[in-house]
This record gives sequence, structure tokens and C-alpha cells, in this order.
Amino acid sequence: MKNTCSARKEARSLLFKLGCTGAVYSVVNKNFGQRDSEVEKATGPLCGGILQEGHQCGMLWGATLAAGAEANRRMKDTNAATSLAISTAHDLVDSFTQRTSRVNCRDISRCNQKSMLGQIKFFITGEPLNCARLIGRWAPEAVDTADKSLAIKPASSDTPVVSCASIVAEKIGAGKEKAMMLAGFAGGIGLSGNACGALGAAVYLRAEKWFRDNPDDRRFIVPGSEEIMRDFMFENKGEVRCSKICGKIFNTPEEHSDYIQNGGCSKLIDLLASA
Repeated sequence: MKNTCSARKEARSLLFKLGCTGAVYSVVNKNFGQRDSEVEKATGPLCGGILQEGHQCGMLWGATLAAGAEANRRMKDTNAATSLAISTAHDLVDSFTQRTSRVNCRDISRCNQKSMLGQIKFFITGEPLNCARLIGRWAPEAVDTADKSLAIKPASSDTPVVSCASIVAEKIGAGKEKAMMLAGFAGGIGLSGNACGALGAAVYLRAEKWFRDNPDDRRFIVPGSEEIMRDFMFENKGEVRCSKICGKIFNTPEEHSDYIQNGGCSKLIDLLASA
């Protein structure tokens, strides 16, 4: 494992500055010789499991963003880059689960951070310190997992491979690089079936636009992001999990791609893109 001590210390030092998502994104991205402060700042709304809703831990969103960006740099072919980003995200979820046995923030912290009482409980029970311990332990593992997974070149295929999260980015005109960075969100991050990856992409992209227009702002949850969540929840009758929305868990990037290309989640994707 590369620079374990360095990755551990850096992740902990960045946690209270960038949040868990930005901290892990920064550490994994730095391992690849990259730095993107714009992305680091825009990851805030993914902390606490998307707008503090308690879904997948922000550390997973951050590591997946960094892995997606690196997959795009390594693969000239978009299909290969998308497949590699998704498979690496899958491995990151496995690594995180081995470390914690859970992926959702609310299950890890045992706190509902959307409520005032939940936030008070989060602090008085010492959960910020537990998060610091977790990020210190998992950040080096995330670096190692991403390194190994991205080194495995996906099998060539003439079949298009797409990600629901990337399509949201493309529909709002975010460009190929940004779309590929988000590709691993597919299927609830790495096809794990958890909270919708396209929703995560829309929330992230909203934050990125906000900070581009308001560079001096320092807030974590930006205007408009809560509305995205509200509209998404209304459309799905309160359901957020990919496996429940789609009625299945996808086993391969190609299986997910076929579902999306055959019209699966098209209404949701259009809803998120319009937000």
C-alpha cells in the first residue's frame, strides 16, 4: 500500500476542511498526481450521504469521483473508461464494506443528521472523532484499491457502455471529462443498488455550478440542491435506492447499460438533468 501514513494523515487533516467526500477525493486524486480544488469544494453536498440524508458515506462518493476521473485519463475509448470507472467503484464499495460492514452514513453514525436532535447527538456522542478514525483507516485502502482496480484493463467491446450518472452530466452539457468522472456512480455506486447514482450526480453538478458562479461561498449545502432531492423523492414516492427503483441489482456495467439504453430510468434522468 502506497504512502499509508501520509494518506492517513492527509485525509484526517482535510476532513474538517473539505468534509469526508472532498477529503477522500483529494487523497485518492493526489495519488494519481492530480489536484482539482473546484471538485473538492463541490463535493460538500454529498457529505453525510447526500445532503445529510444518511445514504452512502461521503467517503465512497469522493473515492469514486477520483477513480472515474483517472479512468477517463487512462482510457481513450469512452466505453472502456465507463466500464473501468464502474468496476473500480464496485471494488471501492467492497473495500469500504470490508472495513465497516455498512455503507450508509446513518447506519455508521447511528444519527439522523437531518434533524437538530440528530446533529446534537452526532457531536455529543463523539461521532466526528469516529469519522476521523474511519477516514484515517480507509483512505489508504481506497488509494490501494483504486490503484489495483484501475490497472485492470477492461475487455474490449463494440457494445456501448453508459452510466446513468454520466448521461445526466451530458444532458446538462457538462462535457466528457465531467461525465466520466461521475460514471462510477452508476447503479448506486459501482452497481451496489444503494441510493441513486444519477441523483448523486445531479446534486454534485448543481454544487459545482453554484461555486463556479459564487467562488467566495463556503457553504456545504447549496441553494437548489434540496429542491433536486425533493422532486426526486416526490417522483419515486420517497424511494431513493437504485435496486428498488429499478427492481433489480445490475451484475455488470453492460447489464446496467442495456437497461438505461432501453429506456430504463429515462424519466428520472430527464427530471434530474432539468434540475
